Amino acid sequence: MKINRAYRYELDPNCEQQILLAKHAGVARFAYNWGLARRIELYQQTGKSTNAIEQHRELNRLKKTQFPWMYEVSKCAPQEALRDLDRAFRNFFRGRKEGRKVGFPRFKKKGRNDSFRLTGAIHVRDRAVQLPLWRWEVAGQ
Repeated sequence: MKINRAYRYELDPNCEQQILLAKHAGVARFAYNWGLARRIELYQQTGKSTNAIEQHRELNRLKKTQFPWMYEVSKCAPQEALRDLDRAFRNFFRGRKEGRKVGFPRFKKKGRNDSFRLTGAIHVRDRAVQLPLWRWEVAGQ
C-alpha cells in the first residue's frame, strides 16, 4: 500500500532572502497581469485566444529586451503564473458552459495574497530547505 505524506515547513528568511521572495512574487504577479492583458488584447483584435505555452514563449522573447529584471529570479515563477492564468480561463469557460455564474479572471494587486510557485528539485536538509536556487533556514528547528 502506497502512502503519500505532506510536510509543512515555516521558512525563516533573512533580509536578503525576504527581498528575493518579494521579487519572485512580483515577477509572478507581473507575468500573470501581462498574460491577462495580452489575452484580452488578442481577443479584441482577432477574436482568438492563446495558451500558457505560447505566452511563455512570447514573454521569453520580450524578456531579453524589455524585461531584463526578470532574470534576477527563477524562470519557474513567471512560467507557473502563466499556467495559473491558463487554468483560470479554463475554469471560467467551463463554468460558463455549465451555466454557473463565474467571474472573469482579474488582475492581481500588489500586497494582496502575494504568492508564487517553484517547480524542480526541493531538498530538505537538517536545518534548511533548499529550493531550486537558494537555501532557506527552517524556523523552529
